Amino acid sequence: MDWRGDVPFSADPFNEVDGLILSQFCYVILDGVVPESFNESVSFAEAYRKYDPETVNIKQRILTFEQDNLLFRRLAESRRFRGTALCGYVSDTEHTEDMQFSALTYRLDDGSSFAAFRGTDGTVVGWKEDFNLSYMQQTAGQERAIAYINEAFSDGDYPVRLGGHSKGGNSAVYSSLFCDECVRRRITNIYSYDGPGFRDEILESEVYQHMLPRIRCYIPEASIVGMLLGSGTDPRIVKTSVNGIKQHYAYYWELRRNRFMPADRLKKSGDVINKAISGMLSDFSDTEREIFTDSLFEILKAPDKETLKELTKLSSYPAIIKAISKLRPEQQAVMKEAFKKIAQNGTGALFKPQ
Repeated sequence: MDWRGDVPFSADPFNEVDGLILSQFCYVILDGVVPESFNESVSFAEAYRKYDPETVNIKQRILTFEQDNLLFRRLAESRRFRGTALCGYVSDTEHTEDMQFSALTYRLDDGSSFAAFRGTDGTVVGWKEDFNLSYMQQTAGQERAIAYINEAFSDGDYPVRLGGHSKGGNSAVYSSLFCDECVRRRITNIYSYDGPGFRDEILESEVYQHMLPRIRCYIPEASIVGMLLGSGTDPRIVKTSVNGIKQHYAYYWELRRNRFMPADRLKKSGDVINKAISGMLSDFSDTEREIFTDSLFEILKAPDKETLKELTKLSSYPAIIKAISKLRPEQQAVMKEAFKKIAQNGTGALFKPQ
């Protein structure tokens, strides 16, 4: 935004960095700021005047909260996004369905529209839905994503782009596969920024192969989330300014003007973790994956905390330890086997010759 915020789309068409900006902005809590209807809209400037970060619940303030607020101001002030209309804001969390879903539609002044899906927001429910992707044919969030773009783009013939960061990238790709044909044929690009992939039956389907040329996958050098399951394509690896899991956060991705800085290969640390987890998933049946996921989150829910940030506090540990001891025998057996496989696959990847 500092480099290119004054350059209109007429001079520099929509690019991969624009997609990440709009995908990241989807994390901002916009209740009462952006209308839920697709027939009403506000500009970035109007939305920023209505937005008050002090009213955002402390539990909804994710790690990038302050940076997202600064991004909001930059967007409101920029010439590039001045003519963008915001509409269709939805944000729901359903504990009974293990669903955390949020989306936002942008009507750009180049005549196109972009629908962004929010990634995992730090809630326990949101993270469980990520794990559900490994064994469920369709999650509740994926189903909502399909319904969302069908409603958003049912009329008109303007081009459509979809995107999202983290789980939002998975939602963007999945909804493009199973939306109405009248919507699908207008989708020009789908952007997945470090988003998890799909089960083999999706990757091998005719519709996925048909949409594959339009899918753009980007991952950081030590990607973990974006390497879960498969994508059917070689993702573009982006240089970052930090190490470890913080690379998942978009503000650490390096760019020059309107393109990301490419990296030649994944870093060893990310490759080890990815092979450890992926190896465990590939060795497990769907039933074992489901038992592992339910057991893990049964443990994490024991302290009665809603966010992973709260779970890291020492006060949560006694309840977690007690929950582990109360798991049923079959749950304990699967958990023990899972961590054994993770250790074996991780060690194998660590000492594998480069």
